[in-house]
Amino acid sequence: MLSNRAKSLYAYFKQLFAQVTNPPIDPIREEMVMSLVSFIRPASEPVEPGCQRPQLRLEVSQPVLSSADMEKIRAIGKLTQNKFRSTTLGICYPATHGAGGMGAALDGLCAAAEKAVHDVRTF
Repeated sequence: MLSNRAKSLYAYFKQLFAQVTNPPIDPIREEMVMSLVSFIRPASEPVEPGCQRPQLRLEVSQPVLSSADMEKIRAIGKLTQNKFRSTTLGICYPATHGAGGMGAALDGLCAAAEKAVHDVRTF
């Protein structure tokens, strides 16, 4: 820093230490202490502290789902005797509506999602 001599470009990119993050943010190298697993459970089953009966839940091993994973979720009602149910909502809108059509499409998607949740609760 105090020298009049220019440093090589390599000196700026060379790492002289191992940076440790707390909490760990690398699920591949720090698998023992970090997990991407998510649990989804029916809203009708409250989480009770100290409850001895097993809670019904869907375990997803990572946030990015494959096509096969999505198909399993679409058929979840058959696999769980309708304790879990899924609904598929469309997100397409006519390209002729342009970028402005996206707002209306999102409003329609939100309304359809609210209706689907309401329909499940009255099931």
